Amino acid sequence: MRRWVARGRLVAAELGRWPWIWAISLSVALLVAASLSARYGAVRVPTLELWFALTDVGHPLHTVLWEVRLPRVVVAALVGGSLAVSGALLQTVVRNPLADPGLLGVNAGAGVAALIALAWAPGFALLLPVMAFGGALAAVSIILLAAWGSGQRLSPLKIILSGVAVQAILFSVIALLTFFFADRAPAFVAFTVGSLSGAGWSEAGIVAPVAAAGLLLAVAGRRSLNLLLLDDATAAGVGVEVQRSRLAASAVAALLAAASVSVAGLVGFVGLVVPNWVRVVSGPDHRSLIPLSALGGSVLVVAADLLARLLTAPLELPVGALLALVGGPYFLFVLWRKLP
Repeated sequence: MRRWVARGRLVAAELGRWPWIWAISLSVALLVAASLSARYGAVRVPTLELWFALTDVGHPLHTVLWEVRLPRVVVAALVGGSLAVSGALLQTVVRNPLADPGLLGVNAGAGVAALIALAWAPGFALLLPVMAFGGALAAVSIILLAAWGSGQRLSPLKIILSGVAVQAILFSVIALLTFFFADRAPAFVAFTVGSLSGAGWSEAGIVAPVAAAGLLLAVAGRRSLNLLLLDDATAAGVGVEVQRSRLAASAVAALLAAASVSVAGLVGFVGLVVPNWVRVVSGPDHRSLIPLSALGGSVLVVAADLLARLLTAPLELPVGALLALVGGPYFLFVLWRKLP
């Protein structure tokens, strides 16, 4: 068994020299997952009819594909990619593989603000993403201020501990909101467990520009992100403004997490699992880490959403709960490997 594990690591290390191989593999996997997700559901689309159903307006399944299946696939891919890149950025900011927008309170901050929008202004669709981003940014600001202390250095350990504390407070606020607005409990519950049910082109239109902007900003800052992996003194010695770079990366991570929360609710662990896997197979260089994380996150959420619709059909599982069943054990595995 150990010999096979060693061989697997050797193969992964060898392939990591050519990240484009992983990019092609993940792109193919995303295409396969998207095709399967478009085919299967309450109404199954035969493989040979899939293309004709997409292109022929008169086909009886055309509306099902274009108005129900495809927008859901697009939203799932955008949410997964955004959360994975957000997690990669936060792990770099705190220099810890256990960082994640859900675990550090970023998702919870966006969730509190989004639930407030659902409670007081349910008819204003555009208010939800704006409130979610404001809540995520407020959570990040509180975490960074608490970690900074009285003019001290912004250390990664302080950020993690502050994030855990802020997350606990925010989840208690979510519980109180659910209690006081019991008449809207079904919508609140669906939001807090994470669900893509009912996702359409309007949701895709909300998250797509934000995801594109966040990805471009992350790629543009890849050099500073690589240098943030060094200790603060070394990074500052080669010309990086460490604190400003941390703040900028945190803001981009909050933007990506907020966009995802506004359309899918509190989907967790994608930002934990995917960047860690990418670092294993491709290394920590952000030139490959950012795009591969985006592709890997898209594949994971599209595949998870497909399973959520099929495992207990005709009932539909919340995709956030299904991903937690994967992410929770992985979190324990990382703890077991990284901590003494």
